[in-house]
Amino acid sequence: MLNILRTPFFQFLTLAALLSSCGSQEKESSETQTVHNVFLINPVLADSAATRDFAGQVEEARTVGAAFKTGGTIEHIYAKEGDRVRKGQLLAVLDSIDYVLGTEQLRIQTARFKDEFARTTKLYATGGVSDNDYEKAKSGLRQLEYQLALNENKIKYCRLLSPADGVITAVNYETGEMTDAGRPLFDIMDNRHLEIVVDLPASEYMRSNEFTAFTGHSPLLPGKTFPLQMLSLTPRADNNQLFRLRLSPASDSDITLAPGMNITVAITAAGSGSDAVTVPVNSVFDHDGQTAVYTFNQSDSTISLTPVTISGTGADGNITVISGLSPSQPIVRAGVHHLVPGEKVNVIDQTSASNVGNLL
Repeated sequence: MLNILRTPFFQFLTLAALLSSCGSQEKESSETQTVHNVFLINPVLADSAATRDFAGQVEEARTVGAAFKTGGTIEHIYAKEGDRVRKGQLLAVLDSIDYVLGTEQLRIQTARFKDEFARTTKLYATGGVSDNDYEKAKSGLRQLEYQLALNENKIKYCRLLSPADGVITAVNYETGEMTDAGRPLFDIMDNRHLEIVVDLPASEYMRSNEFTAFTGHSPLLPGKTFPLQMLSLTPRADNNQLFRLRLSPASDSDITLAPGMNITVAITAAGSGSDAVTVPVNSVFDHDGQTAVYTFNQSDSTISLTPVTISGTGADGNITVISGLSPSQPIVRAGVHHLVPGEKVNVIDQTSASNVGNLL
């Protein structure tokens, strides 16, 4: 048996097995020790006045309901959905025959009662009528005059005039239908007063007292920017933790907007003395629902996951970080989705031929 173990053939097989085992271990060790090349960048201290872009949408300031002040049967409708109307324009009329007849009846009664009151006044002057009877006659005439004026107004109320300039978005009744007082016959979009609505994250709401200027621009209006005025900022967040900011074009603006248009709103905020910094967009990523970057540890060439708080994208395309970073902390500039926390990396100081555009 000992002789067999000493044969050259057996020794060859043993050597081959050992070499194969060593090669496999070296391969596994090489794979587990892969080091990624990265580019680093230092966060830049934000300007004292930073501008960030937010998505906004144009909306009409209000929708007006046009309704008759009295009830009745609709005799004619002069406007339809989509029509542009002017304030004071006749939109519809009611059948007013009953009001006309009632008014004529009251007019006759009032004229007769005036004659009777005139005779009563003469008798009262000579002492032929008591004070009580005179006051009753005076009060009765006044009541008839009020009822006559009320019926005359109802005749006027049978004509429905547009309460505002705008566009009719809905017609809620048809000719011949009955309507009650106050029920809107038309819905009118008041497009003279347009608003731009922006939903701001909580981080921006918290620094809203630093807002100094608002401007708008749109791909539909190439090369044009226009100033905006702040109308309101709702102090209560919605279900998405967003706060609604309402703006309007400046009174002297000649920009034509329409409800439904998408507008990019640039908000300029004054510096607050904080250590806000800006970083490239590609350096920021989401990790388990938390915004973070990779900071570089010079002592051991590893990277650490560092949570940060951001507050929007600036006009230069960089992201503003309001907490979690300082200008002295180098971070990984791009390629963060291929890295893991605690990984050892190799820092590249200059652009290589295989890294066109500095994307790694």
